[in-house]
Amino acid sequence: MNEIIDLLKNSQLFSSLKPDELEIIAKNSELKDFMDDQVIFSTGSMGESLYIIKKGGVRITKETQDNKVMDIAKFIPGELFGELDLFEEVPRPANAIAEEETTLLIFPRSGLKFNDIIDRHPDIFAHILDDLIAMIAHRIRETNKLVSERTKWIEELRQQILYDKLTGMYNKSYISEEFPSQLAHFAEGASILYVKPDNFKHINDTFGHTAGDGALLLLAQTVKSHLGEADIGVRYRGNEFVAILPNTTGDDALKRADAIRQSIYDMDLKHLTNGQDFRLTGCVGVALYPDHSKDSTVLIEKAFNMMLHLQKTGGNNAGFAPN
Repeated sequence: MNEIIDLLKNSQLFSSLKPDELEIIAKNSELKDFMDDQVIFSTGSMGESLYIIKKGGVRITKETQDNKVMDIAKFIPGELFGELDLFEEVPRPANAIAEEETTLLIFPRSGLKFNDIIDRHPDIFAHILDDLIAMIAHRIRETNKLVSERTKWIEELRQQILYDKLTGMYNKSYISEEFPSQLAHFAEGASILYVKPDNFKHINDTFGHTAGDGALLLLAQTVKSHLGEADIGVRYRGNEFVAILPNTTGDDALKRADAIRQSIYDMDLKHLTNGQDFRLTGCVGVALYPDHSKDSTVLIEKAFNMMLHLQKTGGNNAGFAPN
């Protein structure tokens, strides 16, 4: 009992409780041992307990969208976890796993219901709730401080997430994460150009992947050469590019698209093809905001489908998506 009281007393959540109140919490708690790598709780299980580490360690993990397991937090002796899920009565958003042989204080102990204990001791939990609010406020302050101190680091991380390393252009993440919110700021409209070469596979198949990489870089440079200061260039996937041209609509957009198409044809690839005269051709599909749609996903899809249609009908062309 004394070691449980000591753990509670040294935890910020229970530190303001009086000795008799700590004893009540201790009586409703238990110590439990976990083996190395043993699951303490899983994603989706109800938050029915909070935990304080007596010895050992705990890692919190979460599955990513591609089914990989990622560590998102680690706790060491004396630290508390799981309290927010308990007080909010919500399913766990992550997994908790023992890192080594670990002993945890668990409140409430097995067989007891948290709400039943609250009903019996409302005054105690009023104090605990005040401490919880203070804990959360402290965490927010520390997080804000950390963000302020790491602004440069965060910007570098953003660059890694949104930029394509090979070409230096934005990547597909930009289209899904940033582009939708930007659309509303294009008060005078915008044009979306979807660019894809018709015969790029021939380079890889005939001259090898080194030549293909060189041609891809040259293709990116060609697309970028047609972008103004306010325009946005994206390597969307593989050898496909998207150009977003704010305040550019109608005939001007088609002229820009055709200029990109012509420049692709004019690219000199002899240094990549062992001197052989090989010409890339390409198609550019054009969609207009807000004429074709106000939805970013629909705009990209319409420009893509138009590019695909142009390829199937001969290639080396540029054109508007149908309304």
